[in-house]
Amino acid sequence: MEKFFAIIPAAGRGVRMGGNQPKQFLDLHGKPILVRTLETFCRMELLAGILLVLPEPFVRDTRSLLQAHMGMEPAGGQGVPSSPDQAPWFGIECAAGEKAQKFVRFVAGGVERQHSVSNALGQLPADCGWVVIHDGVRPFASPDLIRRTCDLGMASGAAIAALPSTDTVKRVENGAVIETLARESIWFVQTPQVFRRGLILRAYEEAGRQGWIGTDDASFVERLGHPVAVAPGERSNIKVTTPEDLEWGESYLKRLCGSDISSAERGGHASGLRL
Repeated sequence: MEKFFAIIPAAGRGVRMGGNQPKQFLDLHGKPILVRTLETFCRMELLAGILLVLPEPFVRDTRSLLQAHMGMEPAGGQGVPSSPDQAPWFGIECAAGEKAQKFVRFVAGGVERQHSVSNALGQLPADCGWVVIHDGVRPFASPDLIRRTCDLGMASGAAIAALPSTDTVKRVENGAVIETLARESIWFVQTPQVFRRGLILRAYEEAGRQGWIGTDDASFVERLGHPVAVAPGERSNIKVTTPEDLEWGESYLKRLCGSDISSAERGGHASGLRL
């Protein structure tokens, strides 16, 4: 059976957040943002493993972080994914007291996001048939959203999560409105995005040959002429980019669980579903 593997790009520097620390390592109600993202994906039974893409100078610190928060240790025994260059896999747990575990492997990031994803695509195990790509700083995607996007991806070969626009959208150049776009056709793209492995590999290879630059994985698939299906996203599935986003995330978690963060880990935004 072809397996699902997730690629989680977390190699950005987060310049819009300010400060010297990449935003994926900032604290969000008691845990680093990246840890909260990984906890949700660790709960997904459909995933065989996770390729975590990091800024190379932060790989060692991230290992220490995951050892402290997710009990990470070297993977051994049966079920460990094979890899092209036999780089090590590690086991992580989704949360204290939960038995769900996933294999994770570290991948060095590139200059741009697409270079980071390309590095990870080149290190997928041979038995990987499907790729789930999700931003490391989107910690609030629910297991249900991930599952629905995967189901749609399997049916169509490529699928994204997205939200329809609720605002009027205008195209502006040099400070002046050029045209008003039809709101009904405007959607705001999120992750996860799910692709058949061969399709996303071919899309990235073609992008490299043509010199295409983009921040959205699905755009490379679109350039091949392959249709991309859309799964309804979630308003709470924000990408933590600015200090205001971080404040919203703190407030969101407090609303979910009050002063007791463990209630969220047992069944809050991640809901504890086994998929």
